[in-house]
Amino acid sequence: TAAMNLYAVAGRRGAAGRAAGEPAPPILGFADLPGFGYAKLSKETKAAVERAAELYLARRRELAAALLLVDARREPSDDDRAVLAALYDRALPIIVVATKADKLGSSEREAALARVRDGLGLPEGQPLTVSASTGENVQNLWRIAVEACETRVEEFRGVAVGT
Repeated sequence: TAAMNLYAVAGRRGAAGRAAGEPAPPILGFADLPGFGYAKLSKETKAAVERAAELYLARRRELAAALLLVDARREPSDDDRAVLAALYDRALPIIVVATKADKLGSSEREAALARVRDGLGLPEGQPLTVSASTGENVQNLWRIAVEACETRVEEFRGVAVGT
């Protein structure tokens, strides 16, 4: 898709001194930037999508981390490598997440993850495999994302009080 989608994750209703049923403010947000994947985009559309993503990343000092989702069944593309390089340039913590690994047999899985790791130049232990179907590492991914946000909030607080 060539669309950017924004999501806010709110705390629990009625939590932290709020009245029961009162909506909680967002505690973190996600920006789902357009992916290139295997969608057929014209060169003009692809260039516009790339520029919009670059502008978004350049203007968002609030960003706490980046999640790069890659399909474990596919060889990393030049676009995957370019996005990863752009994220490194932003000096953001980056979590590379391999999706759909649960669709691979056990004998295929390690080889596929090694292809992703080598194709993106990742250190040992990455990528993080996540499965919405089986729940594999979903809680771990949430923990990582929330910790990155908490760290970023503390950085902002330190700047605000001049520490």
